[in-house]
Amino acid sequence: MTRVRQDRLWLGRRVLSARVVKFALVGGSCGLVQLAILHALVTGGLEEHLSNLIAFIISMEVNFTLSQLFTWRDRWSTSLGAGTLLRRLIFFNAAATTTGVVNQGVFALLNLFIEYLPAAAGGIAVAAFTNFALNDRLVFRRAGLYQTGAEEGA
Repeated sequence: MTRVRQDRLWLGRRVLSARVVKFALVGGSCGLVQLAILHALVTGGLEEHLSNLIAFIISMEVNFTLSQLFTWRDRWSTSLGAGTLLRRLIFFNAAATTTGVVNQGVFALLNLFIEYLPAAAGGIAVAAFTNFALNDRLVFRRAGLYQTGAEEGA
């Protein structure tokens, strides 16, 4: 491997490592948001599974905003426009819904054996690995992959 390729490989790993840390910070923060909302809803008398679903949906939208602004900020340019942002939001929600099914399944299974908050945390943890891969490769992929002829000319 040439010196240039080794430098690129090292830089690529460094960027990936930083992104994983940012992803963990955003995901952890949103996980706490989800748990706080879940606790508030359950304490307020709402059923646990419905409370977890509502908390997940709210947390999901907070997560999209923080992911766009912080985790994958380097893959955004205002020149991409509202169409790209809308596609990202749709893809993000589709990916999160998919992993949300995993989250809910793990929650339901664990909740048979343990209290609702640790069960919800288990669901969040299991879904996190899939979320990173989907967000990195699909939702927040490099901006140039979104461009169409109309956007390139803009």
